[in-house]
Amino acid sequence: MRGQPIPQRIPPLSWRKPAFLWTPIALALSIGWPAGLFYENPGPQRLAIVSLLIVFALALVTLGASWAMGRPPKSRRIVVLHVVTVGVFAALLAPFALTFLLATVAEGEHSGATEHFSMAMSFATTPLVVMLGLPVVLVSGIVFAWTALKRSPPVDQSEDYRHDVQPFR
Repeated sequence: MRGQPIPQRIPPLSWRKPAFLWTPIALALSIGWPAGLFYENPGPQRLAIVSLLIVFALALVTLGASWAMGRPPKSRRIVVLHVVTVGVFAALLAPFALTFLLATVAEGEHSGATEHFSMAMSFATTPLVVMLGLPVVLVSGIVFAWTALKRSPPVDQSEDYRHDVQPFR
């Protein structure tokens, strides 16, 4: 037996319209601002842009999955949480991926160079990457959430189900 639906008190967020215009603007702002910090160093600039592209791609996948499961975000905090969660995993895995790539490149140029790269190097740089990466990911997530998403119109207050509430017995 199906009763009346549960009233929706907090409306979910919606994409700012037109989405094909606001979403790329939000992504450009949230991914591009760290590049301005490294305007004279193209190496760290590219690293920041590529890492944020990966973080936002995965965060949008998780956000889309929750939206597809019928749980759209009701606050910007949830969107920022998606971005920061993916950013934490990326920051934890980045030193290990970088050490592996450097070892692979070094082995291709000089035989026996792989022994100079160890897991201890990855573990040693992980706290530094997390400390530098998390504030960047947090600010980027906030910029994205405030630029790309807006509050839906408030729920119609005429549909108040309080008169239909049964006390506990």
